[in-house]
Amino acid sequence: MRDIVVVGGSAGSIDVLRTIVRDLPEKFPCSIFIVIHLASDSPTMLDAILSRWGRLPAILPLDKDPIRSGRIYIARPDHQMTLEDGRVRVLRGPRENRHRPAIDPLFRTAAREYGPRVIGVIVSGLLDDGSAGLYAVKERGGIAIVQDPRDAARDQMPLHAIQYAKPQYVLRTREIVPNLVQLVNFEQRKTEMPKRSRNAQGTSTNGKKNGSKVSTKPEANLTVSYPEESDGVPSVFACPECHGVLWELKDKELVRFRCRVGHSYGPDSLSKELSTNSEGALWAAMQALEEKAAMQRRIADGIGGSKLLTRRLRDQSEADDANARLIRAMIFQRDEKLETEEESVARPKKTA
Repeated sequence: MRDIVVVGGSAGSIDVLRTIVRDLPEKFPCSIFIVIHLASDSPTMLDAILSRWGRLPAILPLDKDPIRSGRIYIARPDHQMTLEDGRVRVLRGPRENRHRPAIDPLFRTAAREYGPRVIGVIVSGLLDDGSAGLYAVKERGGIAIVQDPRDAARDQMPLHAIQYAKPQYVLRTREIVPNLVQLVNFEQRKTEMPKRSRNAQGTSTNGKKNGSKVSTKPEANLTVSYPEESDGVPSVFACPECHGVLWELKDKELVRFRCRVGHSYGPDSLSKELSTNSEGALWAAMQALEEKAAMQRRIADGIGGSKLLTRRLRDQSEADDANARLIRAMIFQRDEKLETEEESVARPKKTA
């Protein structure tokens, strides 16, 4: 029986969630877990909003709350939501893919704990959070569903999930709940899974369960790099958050990076975080040069006698000012380029 549904989304996902919770039947025999990227420093009203939109109660769980059927569990801001031994864990674990809450920890732990009972759903969002988690769901025998990128307000997250996880279903928003109900009903009647499905290439799949490579040893849950992420090798990159060595984890086409602490990144998320950090370093360098130039000018104005020393200080001050202006220009040119790129990928897609 498939009775665990995990849903992940980011930018542009609220409208999708509204359709999903509105269409869910009142006695839907599953527990539903939702992670949406939220600001860490502000409260969320998503539980109240989803409860008002749908027939199932939506709650912000506390740590170690028991999992109950017919409820929607929503990740709290600045906390990771994971599943363990029939309970919801709500902890301030390491950020993954630059987010807390992140999608991958929920999907990964659901796959590890419940295997073939899990249905994973990835909807609208930016970058690549959720791809590795959906891959883990499918590898453990679960069902992977991705919102059709043509139907998503932001298509990056669905596109990455399709590329890496090769989902059994790629569906428009209005098709997601009927598909969930069909999958659950088929399992309840213990009949064969639906023959027709659309995968990332648009071909038919037979819903056969994938083989599992995941260890069932309890102690595996305590390791930093979970078994479903394969063995890693040290990369040439440092963790943008704690500056420890990032280990490169590769499974088929999926590449991820994880440090000893547990901060985890997909390629796009790591690139974005390194870009943000490099901008901070450039601003710091510019400020240091401007302060140094100002101090040299002050010293040159305050000393007397040695014209050679005064000239040397003023020359160095002018050179530092010039370097600071160069760095400032680099930052502004970089920002203009990034804004142009983000506008091109973040522009809402027209529904076909």
